[in-house]
Parts: sequence; C-alpha cells; structure tokens
Amino acid sequence: MTGELVDLADLAARSGVPVPRLRQYAEVGLLPPARRDGDRPGYPPAEVDIVRILAGAEDLGLDTDTLGALAAVWRDGDCAGTRRHLAAAVTARLDQVQADVAVRNRQAVEAGPGTTGWAEKIGESASLSEDAARLQAVSAALTVAAHDGPCGDDCGCITALAVAGTTYQFPHDEGTGEAGLACDLVADGGEVRDRISVWQQVLGRVEHRAPLPDTADGVALRFPFDVDLAGTLGRLAAAEYRCCSFGSYTLVVDGTGLRLEIRMPAEAAGTLAAVVGLPETKR
Repeated sequence: MTGELVDLADLAARSGVPVPRLRQYAEVGLLPPARRDGDRPGYPPAEVDIVRILAGAEDLGLDTDTLGALAAVWRDGDCAGTRRHLAAAVTARLDQVQADVAVRNRQAVEAGPGTTGWAEKIGESASLSEDAARLQAVSAALTVAAHDGPCGDDCGCITALAVAGTTYQFPHDEGTGEAGLACDLVADGGEVRDRISVWQQVLGRVEHRAPLPDTADGVALRFPFDVDLAGTLGRLAAAEYRCCSFGSYTLVVDGTGLRLEIRMPAEAAGTLAAVVGLPETKR
C-alpha cells in the first residue's frame, strides 16, 4: 500500500545498508524506481530484506548480474529458488577465490621468500583465504537454510549471509573419506597478517633450505645461531601451529647452528612453499 512506503533514509536505517550504497543499487537497476505517496517518494517495506540480501551477497564478491537475478527471484516470492540460486553463486565464487589463492601462492614462490614481492603476494593470499572462509561458512549455512513459502525476514538466506568465516578449509577431495585440512583464522585474535612482517624478517636470515629425510612435504630452514632469533622462531612456530595444527614445527639447536624443521601434509605443500620457500639443492 502506498501509505506504507519508506523513503531512502528510512530504508537505509531499517536495512543497515548506507544511503550511498542504496543509490548505487538504484543506478544499476537493483533497486526499482521509487514510488510516490503524494509528493513523497519511497519504497515498499519488502525492499528492506531485498537490500539486505543484495548487500550481503555483494560483500561476498558476487557480481551485479548475479545480484539482479537474486533480487528478481526474491521479489517473485520464491524462497527456495532464491536459496538455490544464492548457493550456486556462492559455490562458483568460492571456486574462483580458491583458484586465486593458489595463484598468489605460486607468485609468492616465484618472488622469493622474504622479498617485498613475496610479502605482497602472501598478504593477498591471506586476504583471499579469509574471503574463502566466509564463502565456505555461508555455503554450509545455506545447506540447512530451507524455508517454505514466500521470502521474508525469517528467510534462511538472510541468516546464512550473516555468518562469519572463522575457519578456512583447504580444497579437498571428499571422495577419499579422509578429513580435510583446516586453519583457524581467529586463533590468537586472527593476527595472521602481523606474522607476515615477522616471517619476512627471519626469512632474510635463512642460510639454507634443506629437504627433510623423512618426508617429501617439508623443509629445514638453517639459520646462524642467535638466541633472540631462536626465541622469535619459537613464537612463530607456536603461532603457526595454533592457526594450522595439522603442521609440525621442530626447533633444533645443535653444533650446526639453529634449524627450524617444518612438516606438512601433502595438501598443504603449496602453502608451505609459498610461506618459507622450497628446499635448495644440497651443499
């Protein structure tokens, strides 16, 4: 009914989506032209939930065409169809983000561990992993978000889009029957980006990267003996383990100096190479 129209400011307040973003949605056709109640332009209250969906989906990196399709299905009152459409779009976006993570890791290896280029690519990989974790969490929530009848503010899609991604699941072949690898992104306050600068400092002091005799998916980083460096390496190893507990970190101090041995499952070999580098030829 026209008497129930809400203006742009009220739409922003009810939905939590800022006015500039709503104007952008209107410019690209995601928000329909405002109706008029006398001299007062406004929108039906049902648009509140639609712009919430649009904002949540856009935050996941979904493109404008996908957002438009979601809005159209929602306005048709097809809640189950909206969920299926959103789930498919989230899966496609997740596949792309995980592929981008692999690309950044390869670029980090090529740049060389500890270099400025390495820090840039590892930082991008960390950000993309956080994006992937959020997509994974939304995808999982959508599998239990069934809702019969028309769309509304109790729709599972809105709930799913509000979940946080705290754990990154490595790409995994579920057909193996084995559990996949996962990293806790909020361990110790989620300070993974802070560790990049510390890794950059210690990697600049690596004297040699040697293969490990007991695994093909590991590396031994040899450093000059330094008490302060040993402490830094110990803290780094502990922080990495709290984040990704599937790895093994061994700090060795002996007559050869200081050595950090890192062992990883095969699925994480690419990440290991990206962070600390590949073993060098024997010398």
